[in-house]
Amino acid sequence: MINHQIILFMAIPLAAGLISVTTAKNLFLSRLIGCVSLGGMVTMGVILLWLSHRDDVIYVSQLGNWQAPFGISIIFDSLSGLLITAASTVALGAYIHSFDMLEPDIERRYYHPLIQLLIFGVNLSFLTGDLFNLFVAFEIMLLASYALLTLGGTRKQLTQAYKYVLLNLLASTIFVMTAGMVYGMFGTLNMADLARIVHEIQADPDRELPTGFTALSITLLLVFGLKGAFFPLWFWLPDTYYTCPISIAGLFGGVLTKVGVYSVARTFPLIFAVGEGSQLIILIIAVASAFTMFLGVLGAVSQHEIRRILSIHVISQIGYMMFGIAIMTGWALAGCVFFMIHNMVVKCALFLCCGAMEKHAGTDDLDRLGGLLKRDVFLAVLFFIAALSLVGLPPLSGFFGKLVIIREGWPYYWGTLSIVGLLTGSLTLLSMLKIWGYGFWNPTPKAHPIRTDAPTVKRNLKAAYTGIVFLVGTALFLGFAAEPVCQVALRAGEQLEDPVPYISAVLRIDPDVLRVSLEAPAAPQVTLSAAAEASP
Repeated sequence: MINHQIILFMAIPLAAGLISVTTAKNLFLSRLIGCVSLGGMVTMGVILLWLSHRDDVIYVSQLGNWQAPFGISIIFDSLSGLLITAASTVALGAYIHSFDMLEPDIERRYYHPLIQLLIFGVNLSFLTGDLFNLFVAFEIMLLASYALLTLGGTRKQLTQAYKYVLLNLLASTIFVMTAGMVYGMFGTLNMADLARIVHEIQADPDRELPTGFTALSITLLLVFGLKGAFFPLWFWLPDTYYTCPISIAGLFGGVLTKVGVYSVARTFPLIFAVGEGSQLIILIIAVASAFTMFLGVLGAVSQHEIRRILSIHVISQIGYMMFGIAIMTGWALAGCVFFMIHNMVVKCALFLCCGAMEKHAGTDDLDRLGGLLKRDVFLAVLFFIAALSLVGLPPLSGFFGKLVIIREGWPYYWGTLSIVGLLTGSLTLLSMLKIWGYGFWNPTPKAHPIRTDAPTVKRNLKAAYTGIVFLVGTALFLGFAAEPVCQVALRAGEQLEDPVPYISAVLRIDPDVLRVSLEAPAAPQVTLSAAAEASP
């Protein structure tokens, strides 16, 4: 269904960013413009998501009225709608939190336009319908993240920024080269058109996918894995998120890695996990998910600084999402989507809580924390809710996505990964209890007394607490009102599993005619043992 309103998800942050450049020295106006922009996108995302789900439609806008696959397609379906709404929510909470966390001089260094530019790139990543514009969206997002990462200009920040920039430039170079080779194979980069061609080839026993198709699929998985911090490509993340301002770290931890996961969830069930090499692709994703979950959580348990624990937990939670993608059923993909939006909200909320804890103690070192429960019960409750949500205890938001993914793993012979997922959840609980015990429950260390006065801290952190309450409240909504969100996530999973509605909406082909052209003999169910046998 044609709906040009979805262009506003790019137009609003772009316009807000340009206006914020002119008001960079006026903090009140810059903050007001940013809040209106992000709040407007949250509102619009909820409304369009409800309308598209109610009417069972996929919204499409063809820029310049050039019809796909020749023009630029912008697509708003259940998956992109959920992620845009979640990303805007996280950005709004982190943005409000930053008002109390960033020094005014740092805010005036074009912090507000950079946030808008970052969200512009994120939204374009979720909405674009072709690989080249996905590359463009990545670059817009990354350009803003490079600048945000170095705000403050400390030696640690600049050191980690150098590594972050170098690795992302390498990944982007590989991405654009791979996209060029895909275009050479199929003559198109439109994802709906690529899916149509690939599935038509699969349906015809006399045709085969081009030589090298599986190799290109693995190369794209490498690119998305580096941006999403999958095993073994996660090494850049812990130190990078550890060094930047805490509000920015929360935004990065909640949003940026999910763009890489989204790219895998969007392109691989639709296009690249197809053909004779699909079992090898699925095996790679499954093995990466297991190591990402387990080694990530082991790294988190071993740390003794809150920022590092939370940063490494970003990695371990990515493993659950990859597990859902590896199973590649509608329910598993739905669980992946729900878990993704839950993790975006909760992970950012935990980073924001860490910022408030640092204001009380002047440090995030657990050996120097303690006694915060008596000093700030409200913060203790907020952190406790967010921590248990991350663990996945019912009826909080993390439970539902994990339940679906792990349940789907058993009947499809992915029991080993389900066990790893359960063990990862147990170790996640251990690491969260470690923070709670040292930071809130234990008495204040005599050698490192807390230097600040609690009432004064609370008065000076009104905006920070507003951001935390907003995100923790959203997490509670996802848990206690999970049914409507789960229904939309299930629709997203069905759309990922069945390419016909997506292709039909973008290319404007009758779905019944399209389904006949894509019919093929039923393929055997992919299992871990079969995937292992297919690997070299």
